[in-house]
Amino acid sequence: MSGTAPDNPHRLREKVRFAGKAAEALLGDHIAALCEPDAERWQQVKHNVSRTVYRGRLGEAEVYLKHYHSPSLVHRIARGLGFSDAMCEMRSSEHLRSRGVHSPVALAAMCADGVEWLVTAALPGTITADEWHSRQLARGRDGRAAIRRAIAAVAKIVGRMHAAGVIHRDLHCGNILMRTDTASPQPILADLHRVSRRRRLSRRARAANLAQLLHDRRDFTTRTDRLRFLKYYLLASGAAGTLRGWQIMIEKFARRHTGGQHAQRDRRITRDNRYFTRLAVGHGWHGHAVLESKRRLAGSQAAELVFTAEDWHRALARPEGLFSHPQALVVKDSRGSLVVRRPLQVGRHTVEVVLKRRRRKRPWKIIADLLRPARAIRAFKLGQVLLTRRIPTALPLAALERRFGPFLLDSILITEAVDGVRLNQFVDTHLARNGRSENRLDSAQQRQLAQEVLWQLGRLVQRLHDNKFAHRDLKATNMLVSWAKGQVPEIILIDLDGLKRVRHLTARRKFQGLMRLNVSLLKCPSVNHAGRLRMLLGYLRRPGSGRINFKPYWRVLERWSDRKLDRQIRSRRRRQRAARRPGT
Repeated sequence: MSGTAPDNPHRLREKVRFAGKAAEALLGDHIAALCEPDAERWQQVKHNVSRTVYRGRLGEAEVYLKHYHSPSLVHRIARGLGFSDAMCEMRSSEHLRSRGVHSPVALAAMCADGVEWLVTAALPGTITADEWHSRQLARGRDGRAAIRRAIAAVAKIVGRMHAAGVIHRDLHCGNILMRTDTASPQPILADLHRVSRRRRLSRRARAANLAQLLHDRRDFTTRTDRLRFLKYYLLASGAAGTLRGWQIMIEKFARRHTGGQHAQRDRRITRDNRYFTRLAVGHGWHGHAVLESKRRLAGSQAAELVFTAEDWHRALARPEGLFSHPQALVVKDSRGSLVVRRPLQVGRHTVEVVLKRRRRKRPWKIIADLLRPARAIRAFKLGQVLLTRRIPTALPLAALERRFGPFLLDSILITEAVDGVRLNQFVDTHLARNGRSENRLDSAQQRQLAQEVLWQLGRLVQRLHDNKFAHRDLKATNMLVSWAKGQVPEIILIDLDGLKRVRHLTARRKFQGLMRLNVSLLKCPSVNHAGRLRMLLGYLRRPGSGRINFKPYWRVLERWSDRKLDRQIRSRRRRQRAARRPGT
């Protein structure tokens, strides 16, 4: 907290705004405890640099206590001028509840003497809407029916909020609670300190607010779900306009919001914050490491763990000795790199990791490395950028580089080891007619699995290109498949050395990536003509696109693939002639 509470209980009570006499009777004798929450009575459930949330019991009532302590200059000046987030949240809760918008019941708020807090009644049997959505998706058909009912309920509550002249500036499913103890879905709007009230809301303001919710749920809902939400929203809010017009405007604002969110999260990768830390482990080694992961993709176990900067400094105290562990398994040892898999002790956690050390093959790259970060640092940043955009890849845990002045001497990349099979091996094992899998699949199961894998492959390339990533080495051996029987396979991108972000991705560059992938699939006997076509359709298909005239794309792809194969054959023959001994 930013101040110390006064000792006089009567003076404390005068500085508190109570919701009513019942709230004053419940909280009046506990003001000092609310200003200075102790660990015995209160359980901390959330903490960041701006707020700390506690859960506790006062008498027979369970309540939540939220302390505001943002250190920013703007918030300190606002508190000095009498503007309080706690008071704002209390007034907003009362206003919204009077307009039929379910929100937590605010009991009391205080902002005085450097102390600012809000007390709300606990809501038993509630979880966040994103967690509720994940649970319903796992239930299958019944869960999807519940999601359709919840879409209507959330649309109505957001529509009523806008009709009341209120904008929630942090509108996402983490700030919407769902009751689990009721027959029908009942959403509750939470975290109201970020709301603002206006006399009249314009269409642009409403669309920009809805774009935040679309950004949060774009990857987890279908186009039909989003249109259903918009239909119920327009009925509840009374906003004028057509469904199509609102959809176009929201999509435009959503792209802008997504770009801003991604840029903000990309900037924090190389800074010291809750999720990342900078490392300096001595002997010229510098780099970055992960403290906590916000994204949990590709079945990552390390993403569930929390590390500290001290843990990483102890684990990486001797970077040169990382490759000489007794349990180290050499995965690759070539002229260009050394790749080793081994367990790594980071604090109290043991993580199975993959270490990669680059070897410089061409002397002229000494000059290029003067002007750019090491490949390990670039791969670390790109891996985090991909995860932010929900593109599955192995979680980069740390990256180090050692320099003598500006000259790069060495670099090491540490990523989490992913349990999966390379794409070409996976299709040869599970999809071949005479497959080598221990649990053989029948023809119908093989067909369904092949369709899912190749469709997911096309969608992965589509997401890469949509986010302006070009990969000069896009092939089946640089992808892993994580799959368990009865589940949807997930394709994981590995080996990010060939990945590059570009300002403008031309159609030619896109087709070059598709061509390289298509050529690598030609080397998989289990993937036939229809399978490669399905990969292309997965790449071309968009929500609401209808029928796709794929034949022009397919003809160009086949023609480019034939040329690539011819070049590969000629190159291989030249290498064979050069390696052939004289007189043989």
